[in-house]
Amino acid sequence: MVRKALVVLGLLALVALGGAFMARGRGMVVPGLAAQPLTGLIDRPLASGDSLILADFARDRCRLVPTNKRQPCYEEILLATVEKGQVRLAMDALSVLARLDRSTVRRGHDYAHVVGINAWTPEKEVGPVYDSCTGLYQSGCYHGVVQAFLDARGTDSATVYQLCNSIKSAVYNMWLRFQCVHGVGHGLVNNFSLNLPRALKGCDWLVDPWDAQSCYGGAFMEFIVAGRGQSHHPHKKESPAPGTAAAGHDGHSPPAAPGPAPGEHAAAGHDPASHEHETADSFPIRDKTDLLYPCTVLDTKYQTACYMMQAGIIIELVGRDFGKIAHACDDAPVSMQPACYQGVGTYVSGYVVRDPVKAIDLCSKGDAKLQAWCYVGVVKNFIDVTANPDDGFSFCRRLTDHAYAVACFNGVGEEMSVLFPAAEEREKQCAKASRDYIEVCRYGANLPAPRPKDLLPFSPTS
Repeated sequence: MVRKALVVLGLLALVALGGAFMARGRGMVVPGLAAQPLTGLIDRPLASGDSLILADFARDRCRLVPTNKRQPCYEEILLATVEKGQVRLAMDALSVLARLDRSTVRRGHDYAHVVGINAWTPEKEVGPVYDSCTGLYQSGCYHGVVQAFLDARGTDSATVYQLCNSIKSAVYNMWLRFQCVHGVGHGLVNNFSLNLPRALKGCDWLVDPWDAQSCYGGAFMEFIVAGRGQSHHPHKKESPAPGTAAAGHDGHSPPAAPGPAPGEHAAAGHDPASHEHETADSFPIRDKTDLLYPCTVLDTKYQTACYMMQAGIIIELVGRDFGKIAHACDDAPVSMQPACYQGVGTYVSGYVVRDPVKAIDLCSKGDAKLQAWCYVGVVKNFIDVTANPDDGFSFCRRLTDHAYAVACFNGVGEEMSVLFPAAEEREKQCAKASRDYIEVCRYGANLPAPRPKDLLPFSPTS
């Protein structure tokens, strides 16, 4: 009886092994077997220029890889596409892949950033490469191009000031300009070895206050993720072996993805709350005794941008309890509490992968007088991820409290004031708002409209 069982098991193993080799022969990545080289296999989908064909190819090649190890497999395909100069095809295929494999959504900003950071090389003019990106997944592609440029050219004051002014689309389109100057903030922190005050002063080289504020946000974002050991770094013409960990590409996604809980920090051997992990200039990365650090030690002009990102650090220290995260914001200076709550909303959106019902539930765990700002953070992140105001309107319609809804629809309008330079387009979009909130949207979008009576008095910049 035992012998028969062993024979049956042996036959099943042979069948499974045969199936594995057949799958490998079709170009699929099979765990435990050396994958067929991508070169040659990807030629046909690339030659088609069809994002659906390329996305189908990616899904089929990587489908046998466990979900939590699939990222390097997809990145290899995206990088091969970028190396052929087809950046837009890579981004469009990534958009399609989100529908074919939902596991890509949470790491969407990572994938987009990898595309951008490998799209530009020193022999290329930066403007056309930048323009080949799309706003998919919080515009990670744009940020990657900027970071790669600064990594190669340096971060002296002249380079920082001139970069976004040398990209024509970033001069005339405020949405694209935001992505550029925000990306500069990432690059400054990266190039200045996480010395946050030095990077923020680098943002001031941009001169224009709006540019500088947008740069501050990128600097704080990079400070948070790099403090976890999760920052992106240029890796030209390199790709990890499918099924292996992708060093340096595992978490540059706030606000799209939640921070790790205590004990899950990527920089093994460094407790970010202990001051053991410091930069060369000894600016501490974390302070476990102060949930609001580094905001508590920075100059006043950096406070709003800092508190809008602080949830990313609080979540590391208290875990994924959004009630505790929100109540940590209650200890911020009164003028900064709305900004802190808005940052909580941004992280809520990423944590629930933009599930509106779950987002509303998590935002409800904070102080009722400040919850509106959490909803503003959620709705702005919805639009940041997709660049589609319809996603924001859909969320706002779920809010039954009038004051919360006013804040929400105004937030959608504020997003559109940057997303759509033409007033006619903002008019068209605001007409889609719920009837009672069309004027609220118009006010937020800088269109002729009276200030809403129930709009909260303080509105941190987005």
